[in-house]
Amino acid sequence: MQALVTDVFAALSSTYSGWIFWNLFLAFIPLVLSFVLFRRKNILKSKLGWFSSIVVVIGVIGFLPKLPNVLFGTIEVLQSAISGDTSALVSVFWLVAIAIIALVLSLVFFKRQQNFRSAGWWLGLVVFIAFLPNAPYLLTDIIHLIRATTRGQISSWILVLLIAPIHIVAILLGMEAYVISLMNQGYYLKHYGARRYILAGELLVHALCAVGIYLGRFVRFNSWDLVTDPGNVLVTTVDTLTAKRPVVVMVIIFVVLTVSYWVMKQLTIGIRMRWATAQRGDDGLG
Repeated sequence: MQALVTDVFAALSSTYSGWIFWNLFLAFIPLVLSFVLFRRKNILKSKLGWFSSIVVVIGVIGFLPKLPNVLFGTIEVLQSAISGDTSALVSVFWLVAIAIIALVLSLVFFKRQQNFRSAGWWLGLVVFIAFLPNAPYLLTDIIHLIRATTRGQISSWILVLLIAPIHIVAILLGMEAYVISLMNQGYYLKHYGARRYILAGELLVHALCAVGIYLGRFVRFNSWDLVTDPGNVLVTTVDTLTAKRPVVVMVIIFVVLTVSYWVMKQLTIGIRMRWATAQRGDDGLG
């Protein structure tokens, strides 16, 4: 039994260092925002609070393995700022400002009871779009499963019964978060009489997410780089969009994302309808 437990922990440590929980946390951020921005009137504040708390817990679990590196980097920046490094001082003040803005936004969103399109709402929409690619980005995490299967260091039964299911569930949860987020966006457009723009809005989001996924997987940018290093993100994005090979890759990602979204959306709608039917006491057997 001890050998079995040892093998399992060794397999997990060789393929997983917190990335699953951290990536799920990033995927659930736009999901929470989609309810806050698009369906605030249709969800109980208590349910939104509970779900947000669960997302925070997932984020904490995923962040713990990264904590030593983050602390080391933070100490380095603070030491540079104390020594008079101008760029470090700007970074510190900028990050503090971002933290304050995030706190104010969270307080505003969770206190307001109605849908609104104030400056805060638009800022929240920008954050939603910036983090949304993190949800379908989990599709590309299949690379971790491929690496686990090709290393030959993990037994086949652990791969089949443990590693593969973990990766598949994470990918499905990320994609489902993406689907529900866009369905909430569609609900909002329909509610405000813009139903004809739902499909165009979905395709636009797919295209933006294809760019974001490419920048995240191949250039290794993060969503917060839009705030902490916007100049570099802008220049790199322009260079990427004007190069032939990256555009081809992004087109492929767009197609895969569009097809995956459509399939998952139909499944989600079907499950929702089946649940509604069951709630009415109809077992569907005639």
